Amino acid sequence: MAKSNLEKRWEEAGLTDDFIFSKVFLDPQITLELLRRIFPELVIKDIKVLNSQQEIKSTYDAKSVRFDIYIEDRDNNHYDIEMQVADHHNLPQRNRFYQSSLSTAAYTKGQNYSQADNTFVIFFCCFDPFGLGEQRYKVKRGIEAYPNYPYRDSEQTLFFDITSLQKTVGPKLQHVLDLLANRKLDEDDDFIIKLRQRICFVKQNRKWRKEYMQRSLYEMDIENERNEAVREGHELGRQQGLKEGRHEGHEQGLKEGREQGREDGRKEGQAKERLSLVTDLIQSGQNQAQVENFLINIRKMDPSQATQYYQEALRLLK
Repeated sequence: MAKSNLEKRWEEAGLTDDFIFSKVFLDPQITLELLRRIFPELVIKDIKVLNSQQEIKSTYDAKSVRFDIYIEDRDNNHYDIEMQVADHHNLPQRNRFYQSSLSTAAYTKGQNYSQADNTFVIFFCCFDPFGLGEQRYKVKRGIEAYPNYPYRDSEQTLFFDITSLQKTVGPKLQHVLDLLANRKLDEDDDFIIKLRQRICFVKQNRKWRKEYMQRSLYEMDIENERNEAVREGHELGRQQGLKEGRHEGHEQGLKEGREQGREDGRKEGQAKERLSLVTDLIQSGQNQAQVENFLINIRKMDPSQATQYYQEALRLLK
């Protein structure tokens, strides 16, 4: 049986894949060494809290934030490390949100404001985040007329362009950036050897592989369903609108036709993408019980509908 697209995607995924990235840096010793290379000026003794894909929500109606890697060290400093592949042109706003979320953990009840814990957000970007040609950008608040005044609010953000060839960071951190960018690097660096071994360990972990497949299928399903529904809805809406417009007035018919067309297109696109989803699940090696369990618990399908999709996908694969 030919490998599914998801299997190929898993095999080709590297450290810049946020899922691989988050699992690699679940190892506390590896993450501790990374932090020491990013902040050589700090004395980071040990890590006491380490979570990947950590979610923090400040209030019941607030937008939750999911950190790629969330860390606290022994001195109560708080860190968030993010892998950013695509440029959505919103990094300053995202950083503001991440820093505010970290700050909820940096203030202990009854603690004096001046004793707030330090917070650090680090972005590894597969692009130049600000287009200024730098390899490393350090962002701190300051006073406009007095740029050298030490405005200490205990917040700091670093952005790294891993594609940059400037080599303005320290040699140890440069080795990490070279690995992220898949460039030729110093293979004598013990930390790089450990990183490569850790990546292999993650890729061989069956539980994480399954988690990756299911998460990727779910994300792809939502995106494809949305795009397909929009495309087909527009076309059906245009045709229906033109047809009804001849009898009830062009404008009213076009409006109603678009609405009906979007709904019809959404349903048809949903059916196609669900079938494609089940086909990929089967090709990834999951049995009927696993597929139906995924559809029922993750996609919230009726059990009979889940069985129907499984049987139809199996028929198409024969």
